[in-house]
Amino acid sequence: MKNKLNIFTLLILLILISISVYAYHSPELKIKTIKLRGVNTFDENLIISFAEDYIDKNIIYLKRDRIEDKLTNAKYIKNASFKRIFPDTALFTIEESDLIFRFVKDDIYFYIDKQGNLYSQDELKQKILLPILKGYDVNDSLKKVNFSLDMEIFINVLEKYMQENSIKPQYIVFDNQKLTLKFNNKYDIVLGDLKNMSDKFRVMKNITQKIEQKNYSVKYIDISVYNKPVLKLKQ
Repeated sequence: MKNKLNIFTLLILLILISISVYAYHSPELKIKTIKLRGVNTFDENLIISFAEDYIDKNIIYLKRDRIEDKLTNAKYIKNASFKRIFPDTALFTIEESDLIFRFVKDDIYFYIDKQGNLYSQDELKQKILLPILKGYDVNDSLKKVNFSLDMEIFINVLEKYMQENSIKPQYIVFDNQKLTLKFNNKYDIVLGDLKNMSDKFRVMKNITQKIEQKNYSVKYIDISVYNKPVLKLKQ
């Protein structure tokens, strides 16, 4: 009885090994197709280029965590998830990097995401209207802008403001460390330095609402000192 059990166990083990070897080497289980989901801003070919390394790899033995970590390190991608579609398709669901600014050099537009990565127009599917950053230290040859902590806070507050109010400044101008928002066919808003941005945007929202209600003819609002805002009317 014991010998029969040992033989049966050995047979099961051999079968499992055979199945494992077949699955590993089977051409039917090698990835032949890459599919992307969620790519709306960037050229899909650029993102596919990061996933093409997995063509002809066995779909069963790929490590999901490693793949997702590798893709997330690509500058176009904020988050990525990998899904197997048997027998031979890899599906990647992409959350793209968030573009926040444009800047202009030699009459050519470049784009900046929230992490400071730089992109050319050719890397995008189409032109996107974003605020143009002027006067900030941007070197397109470095392909990366190192935002300060205060700048990161400003970016987050600005993004929230634009989403909630469906309005974008045409220009964001840095002049001697003084920040000004310039809106198309509207008044300028002087924010001063990058300190206390949440408070400054709160005051800005209250003041602009009152201006719209009263229909004032405004030249600019100065919120450099947010608890003492200055409203300059047109003559």
